[in-house]
Amino acid sequence: MTDLNALFDEYERALLLSPAIAGFTIIKRRVLEREGFIRVRAELSSGGFLEFSEYWQEPTEDEIVRYEYTYHWQDAGGLLIQRWDNARHHPDLPHAPHHTHLAGGITEGQAEPPTLQLLLEAIENAV
Repeated sequence: MTDLNALFDEYERALLLSPAIAGFTIIKRRVLEREGFIRVRAELSSGGFLEFSEYWQEPTEDEIVRYEYTYHWQDAGGLLIQRWDNARHHPDLPHAPHHTHLAGGITEGQAEPPTLQLLLEAIENAV
């Protein structure tokens, strides 16, 4: 099992164990020799959802690097709570390309890219 398979297995365990998650669907999980992609849609116990995708590469045997990510958190009424991504469409923001979209159309630079575990903790604390 590659490091990416272990990482994606840990994501599944975290989703299964989180009280904020009512259920989830793995839309796509693909691991090749030195790269991997995962996309998941999780239904929240509050009625909303979290959808995320990540693309990783293993440039060396000792390193895995997340090259692309997006996390989208929406409430039960269909309103955006927050979305994080590293798409290169806001180069003027501090810490570009990492940024977050907030309700009301606000976009801010994001110093540190989020992790699934941190987002699950934030969702658990918000419910």
